[in-house]
Amino acid sequence: MIIEPRPLPTATTLEIPSERDPRLVTGRNTRLDRLAQLSPAQRAALVLERYPELDGLPNCDWHQLSARACSNVLYGGSSRHFARVELTVLAGVLACAGVSPAYALDVDICVRSVLDLLQQRFGITTTQAITREMWEAWGRDTDHMRTLITRLRKYAAAVNHHLGDYRERLSREDLARIGHLLLPQLPKQFRYRYVPEAEQRAAAQRQRKAKTDVVSECATAILALMMARYPSMDRFIHWYRQQLEHIEAGRLSIPADWCMRMTNWICLVNRARMRSTSRTSSGVPAGSDWI
Repeated sequence: MIIEPRPLPTATTLEIPSERDPRLVTGRNTRLDRLAQLSPAQRAALVLERYPELDGLPNCDWHQLSARACSNVLYGGSSRHFARVELTVLAGVLACAGVSPAYALDVDICVRSVLDLLQQRFGITTTQAITREMWEAWGRDTDHMRTLITRLRKYAAAVNHHLGDYRERLSREDLARIGHLLLPQLPKQFRYRYVPEAEQRAAAQRQRKAKTDVVSECATAILALMMARYPSMDRFIHWYRQQLEHIEAGRLSIPADWCMRMTNWICLVNRARMRSTSRTSSGVPAGSDWI
């Protein structure tokens, strides 16, 4: 599917009232509030004003950018990153793919973290300097890879999947023109060869099993406590029936609200018995009954 970009407003239609212009204020929340008050066309124009090299990016509708995404690429962490242009392209592609703003921001944080670590390790200044040999040399640090499982998984989801799909829909001419604006993909089989995801899944499974084993050991004790409630309920029922017999025989006088109070107690007892019965496989013990 080819997404035809909408026409962006011209310089004359980009006029934003000063009380809603995010460029005139400081503070993340204030800027975000003002961006939320703008139309999608105005937010798109602000992005292209900041990044004119992205004007005419094929198959990308900048009107899809949310206020939060615009705030991030204009004033947030992405705007101060050495790969800010490539991160803005990624934000536009994710928005056109229907990715939620919250998840897109989470992905952006993970992608920036991966790029920062590569920069610290190899001293790169552009994403185009990242080579397959760098990825593989980085991947051989197994202990380090254990700390990056989630970040690399989200990097692959954003760059290899969403950005990879965008790349495939580009014509040869467009790819030659804007290829340098796209983030480098993880090498094929990189996560399988270097990232110990299976080890992490096994550890999580062992942790879940340990929690389940604790509950299993407690199940017998919980069942015994539940069954121990039946004798006390039966004693109350027996006492209650005795009181009724005394009242009917005239041997016992009762307050005016006694019947109402006892009826409320009976409802509570029956409800408790019903809950206990529903949690046991044997049902109500033999010889017991309802009031």
